[in-house]
Amino acid sequence: MRLSRLVFSLLMAAMLVVALPLAVFAQEEEEFKPSIELAPTYPKLEGIAGESFEFEVEFKYVAEKAAGFNLKTTAPQRWTVAITPTFEKEKKLSAIRLEPGFGFSNKVRVAASAPFWPLPEPGEYKITVEATSGDIKGSVDLIAVVTNRYNLFVVPAIEQRFNTNATAGRDNVYAVKVQNLGTGAVENINFTTTKPEGWTVEFNPDRIETLEPIDELSVDITIKPPPETIAGDYIVGVRASGKQVTADEIRIRVTVESPTIWGWVGVAIILLVVAGLIAIFVRFSRR
Repeated sequence: MRLSRLVFSLLMAAMLVVALPLAVFAQEEEEFKPSIELAPTYPKLEGIAGESFEFEVEFKYVAEKAAGFNLKTTAPQRWTVAITPTFEKEKKLSAIRLEPGFGFSNKVRVAASAPFWPLPEPGEYKITVEATSGDIKGSVDLIAVVTNRYNLFVVPAIEQRFNTNATAGRDNVYAVKVQNLGTGAVENINFTTTKPEGWTVEFNPDRIETLEPIDELSVDITIKPPPETIAGDYIVGVRASGKQVTADEIRIRVTVESPTIWGWVGVAIILLVVAGLIAIFVRFSRR
């Protein structure tokens, strides 16, 4: 009986001696299983609609030897995404060879651009980057936060016509369009002008409370040169300014013409001078 117990104890000890190294070996095998992690320097970036977003991503590759990884990106519809070396933006990467551990060569640049038109609405947009080499896979989500872009323009109602005629002493109407080509509403739009001294320039309407994105409103500008204005070309500048943005000034060339009555007065003066000259000529010719 004692012999049987002794034999059983020896067998159990032998099994433990054999099993322990196998367990340690299996654990070591699991610890050294190759893996990859994608770590962005800044996972979320903010920018105005129409701008590009540039992320820097580092590959943390744990393995015993180097390996090649295929790169793939997923982005919102109509967005453009490119993976490039950090300092060689003209090169686009679809694959990369990684050395185990951490190093400068394991970093890439991810450039994401929204469609230029129509501009994306404000909000968060997700770009996913994946790296795959056989069974070794890793991915990361990058977030582009798009904020409003404000674009305000003043343009002639008649395309490309930055000139008009005006009669001195009278109201002359020139029409423009105020356009909001941004992604956010522009509020409290007022008008300012630069004009020759003594001129009157008025706007109808003289204020726009709110102009929604991709919208426009017609505005009539009444230009009145003083009655004594000499005929010729003059410049009137017009600018629209809102709470969020100010439009570039447009310059209108105003060609001033003398009033019709003064034209008839001029004709009458010329006729009187001619009649006087004829009378003088007749009088002296009789002598």
